[in-house]
Amino acid sequence: MICENYLEYIRLIHHPLPEIDFNKIDLSVKFFNKKVSAPICIAAITGGHPISKKINRILAEAAEKEKIIMSVGSQRAGLVDPTLIDSFSIVRDVAPSIPIIGNIGIGQLSDPNFNKEDFNKCVKMINADAMAIHFNALHELVQDKGDRSYKYFRDNFQKIRASTNTPIIAKEIGAGFNQEIALTLNNLGFDGFDIGGAGGTSFAAVESHRNFNFCENFTRDPAEVFREWGIPTPVSVHYVRKVTEKLIIATGGLRTGIDIAKCISLGADIGGFAYKFLLSSWKDYKNNSISHTTKEIRTLKNELRSCLWLMNLKNIIDLKSNINKRVILGKLNQWLG
Repeated sequence: MICENYLEYIRLIHHPLPEIDFNKIDLSVKFFNKKVSAPICIAAITGGHPISKKINRILAEAAEKEKIIMSVGSQRAGLVDPTLIDSFSIVRDVAPSIPIIGNIGIGQLSDPNFNKEDFNKCVKMINADAMAIHFNALHELVQDKGDRSYKYFRDNFQKIRASTNTPIIAKEIGAGFNQEIALTLNNLGFDGFDIGGAGGTSFAAVESHRNFNFCENFTRDPAEVFREWGIPTPVSVHYVRKVTEKLIIATGGLRTGIDIAKCISLGADIGGFAYKFLLSSWKDYKNNSISHTTKEIRTLKNELRSCLWLMNLKNIIDLKSNINKRVILGKLNQWLG
């Protein structure tokens, strides 16, 4: 279910004599009006189920302890069934100070009967510092009865844009943003982007394991055919950064702190992880702890700090501004032209 990861085509240039104290390297960054200890985000995973509540509690407690960013899964379930709201609100209950990103889908915003108050309910549900609107056209395309019309999206988005000061992030979930749509969304009034590029989990591939009715109409399963469709994460980071200076969260195939450094060297601000924290939180769920998730966050921080030290850079700003500290190879170089 994993597409090719183009992060392997980025090389960071080693500096043999680091002149900076390792422990004095500053990983802290700003997320809108809040400071976090490192450019790490627990990407959207879950919500809307009793087990989701426990998983979200674990993730939020660990994120609060380590002072990083956390996102929640689609809040549609909480809008449809208010009894499920606490599977989302638990995040703010146990993480009062960190940035939390809410989540609603383009499908909901494209509904001709969309009520902008639903957006506000999502914000209030978790006292969100920002809201992500997830773009999942590929996922909807290969689902049975997926949403395939977004003609009301712009009008509905403009209604919520005019009615809220909450930052709004455009979030892809596995196929990435091209330069054209990044410019369009930037001009519409989005405050940032969560890349969600190809290279991580393929939701088309996930659907290929769920589609049992395709043979009624087609000779091939569309989900299987399109399982590697999309723009690789580093390419999408490059495309978006060419048209905007706004926030970029790089998600889609990141696995280590080195990958965070690679994405920041291309222009991203933050690195996001979902699958890695799903695994750690599941271990914690079975052991009634937050130790695995906390340890994973600390591991990412150590790997990122190690990158900066081995490149003789003292902070994240230095990494982002020194493009001569990385080399682009192979297929990625071909994509970037």
